[in-house]
Amino acid sequence: MPSSYSTSFRLNYQAPGDNLNVWGTTLNTGVFQLLEDALAGAVTQTLSGALTLTSVNGATDQARCLALNITGGTGGTITAPGVKKLYFVRNASSGAVVVTTGAGATASFAAGEVGFCYSPDGTNFYRTTVTTAFGGAILTGVGTPSAATDAATKGYVDATAFAMAAGSLPAQTGNAGKALITNGTAASWGIPTLTTSDITDYASDQAAKTATATQLAIAFAAAL
Repeated sequence: MPSSYSTSFRLNYQAPGDNLNVWGTTLNTGVFQLLEDALAGAVTQTLSGALTLTSVNGATDQARCLALNITGGTGGTITAPGVKKLYFVRNASSGAVVVTTGAGATASFAAGEVGFCYSPDGTNFYRTTVTTAFGGAILTGVGTPSAATDAATKGYVDATAFAMAAGSLPAQTGNAGKALITNGTAASWGIPTLTTSDITDYASDQAAKTATATQLAIAFAAAL
């Protein structure tokens, strides 16, 4: 009776009486070594385009390895066999790396990202969940942002806000109690000095007050 092979890792299931006198070698190369590849092996290479992982029953291949270590290139698509599988992906290329079975959902890793992806059904690949709720925790160790969607530290934001108007916005130290004033062209710190011309409805307000005072005076004179 011939040997058979496991679905996901393609390990050698020796049939009773098979590989007589050489079963030890078959066990070492067709099972133990392959399990080591599945737990700690890596496919290490540059990627610029498409890569279909090799898949072999009972022998060393690429698809069985745990890690996909992309060390360079411009990125691309990696097609894995349609079996249940977990991969650890490191993308050191300059573009996105997409893991797929050739059907269903795909897992995409941007340049510089590392993470896990998993196919629970041999069709779809899903990335590890990225949380958006931190429960009050503070995110630290953030680098200097370079893209519009990058996160930034408080220090970076504070410095950038003042640097954008360097010379017009001096440091806050020594400027307590002052207000930010603009003349429509440049902004500066200072203590505002308002005149009646700065109040757009001053004239109409004064006219209304004068009219009211006049009416009161006439009414008072008539009552005498």
